Formats: sequence, C-alpha cells, structure tokens
Amino acid sequence: MSNIVQKNTILVPIPSPSCKHLFIVLTSPEGVPPVVVMVNITTRRPTSDATVILTPGDHSFVRQESVVAFEHASLFEVDKLESGLSNGRISKYPDINEALFIAVKQGLLTSPRTPQNIKKYCSSRF
Repeated sequence: MSNIVQKNTILVPIPSPSCKHLFIVLTSPEGVPPVVVMVNITTRRPTSDATVILTPGDHSFVRQESVVAFEHASLFEVDKLESGLSNGRISKYPDINEALFIAVKQGLLTSPRTPQNIKKYCSSRF
C-alpha cells in the first residue's frame, strides 16, 4: 500500500533544489511502475491561469493569492516520491479538503493549459 494518496500535498524541489512547490495528488497510484497525477500551486501572476485561485485559508501552505498551475500537471512515479519522503528531499503537508479537491479536478479538465495527455488520463479516472 502506498503512502501517496489522493488529496495529499507534497512539497517538491522543482524546478531546482532551492525552489520548491507544493503539489496536490489528484489520482490514485496506478500502473507499472505506479504513477499519480499531480499539479502544483504557485503565486498568482498577471499571466497565470486563473481557472482555480487559492487564497490564504484554502490550505495552510497558501500565504498569498495563488493558482493551480495546470500547465505543469504531470505523472509522477510513486516510488520516486516515496524515496524522496524517506530521504527528506520532499515532505508532506496537510491534505486538501474535499471542496478544493473537487475544484482542482474540475479545473484540470477545463483549463486550456492542461496538457492534453493529462486531461485524457484523468478524464477516465475522475
């Protein structure tokens, strides 16, 4: 049984070890090797995708107006995530609530910036 499940939030050092983003796990582990779809939260900018906007209080990690960066939605190997948790390179934060989870899943399917392969993968799993 995996420690990585839907609604988890995981702080991942992407794009570099000095720059970490909070990711939300949207799908259950599946496949060989097992993978999950994750999306990250980032500070809102004028050019950001405003499909899902977060404000302080939506999650303990969010301290300023932020967005879900659907353009970066991707498949992540569960084994690599669990390895990162074990060695301390990544860390878990509190899970998102059900209302936000539903909004992010709907946003992934409707955002014009979500990669088509991710939309297709998720549309049969949500």
